[in-house]
Amino acid sequence: MRIFWTETTGLDPARARRPGRRSTPESAFAWSLLEVAARETWDVSLPEAAALPGGKPFFPAYPSLHVSLSHTRGVVLAALSEHPVGADAERRRPLRAATAERLFAADHGDLELFELWTLRESWFKLTGAGDLRDIPFSRVDGILSPPEPGARCRVYAEIPGCAAAACSFADDPPERLQFIDPARICT
Repeated sequence: MRIFWTETTGLDPARARRPGRRSTPESAFAWSLLEVAARETWDVSLPEAAALPGGKPFFPAYPSLHVSLSHTRGVVLAALSEHPVGADAERRRPLRAATAERLFAADHGDLELFELWTLRESWFKLTGAGDLRDIPFSRVDGILSPPEPGARCRVYAEIPGCAAAACSFADDPPERLQFIDPARICT
């Protein structure tokens, strides 16, 4: 598994290498990052993609290649694996107290709010199951406990101003994310 990220602040959306699946500039930049990452990881041009019912992209012609995309204000992330994977990045920002309380209601040990949020989003992207308000993750004394035995999950703090996470059942998420120069996702 490899996970790539880049910053998009100040980039011209009209120069994104690929169109997005949604109308936001971040969607186009996420697909552009995926194109660069697919070439670097698998030495292939980005194959034609389809979406599962929940919106997760997949490649019908290459069922053994798995991806997960995420975008948040100013940052995009792409996880690539030969096994199902879920990954998420979220900009740290103030939340309404009621929202934070709902997300933090379940026992979570010493996980910070946005770490928990990205773990739950990653889990949902991996499995397609669960309620984002209470998927049971916990971390105690540095040991992360995922919702199911055998799951492999990691949180990342290396993206400035963001939390990120990845989950898999087959691959250990890498220790570090790989930064891609923003100019590489533009034409």
